[in-house]
Amino acid sequence: MIRKKDNFYTNKDSEFLKESDLVIYYNKKPKNLLKNVAVIGGKSDFSKVDIPKTSEKLPLLLARLAYVFEIYEEELKNSDEFEDFVEILKGIRVKKEIQNHNTTLEEVAGILYLMDEAKKISVIIGDVDEEELMNLLSFLKMFESKIGVFSKNDISGYEISFYDV
Repeated sequence: MIRKKDNFYTNKDSEFLKESDLVIYYNKKPKNLLKNVAVIGGKSDFSKVDIPKTSEKLPLLLARLAYVFEIYEEELKNSDEFEDFVEILKGIRVKKEIQNHNTTLEEVAGILYLMDEAKKISVIIGDVDEEELMNLLSFLKMFESKIGVFSKNDISGYEISFYDV
């Protein structure tokens, strides 16, 4: 459940953010660059990986490749919801989406590698439309046990779960 805590709408608390070994800024300008940082929807000289452009399909591209590389929580393998989500992901054209986002397979794989290696991941979400947010939360569901979502925008009506796309 995402609720307002401190200055953020989040599923965790500010302590989780402090303890995270990876912070992903999604459509948000990076701040406090004392940790491993990745930027999706921008660039930073201090980030490990940047993907310069976002769209409603980018989270689905990340999810598709996480599925292909088997970088997701093991218990999802027996979930009917996850199987339905995977069917949706099969419609995502990897090469086309990589080109649409001015990125490379190496950069996308780099984000997934950092996520796979991290024990705690905070995702700070900036301005995104509703469909992109639902797709992003669906992607993050693949890593739910180690994900903390933080946004200054009111996202209290959403959950980290697989959505129909």
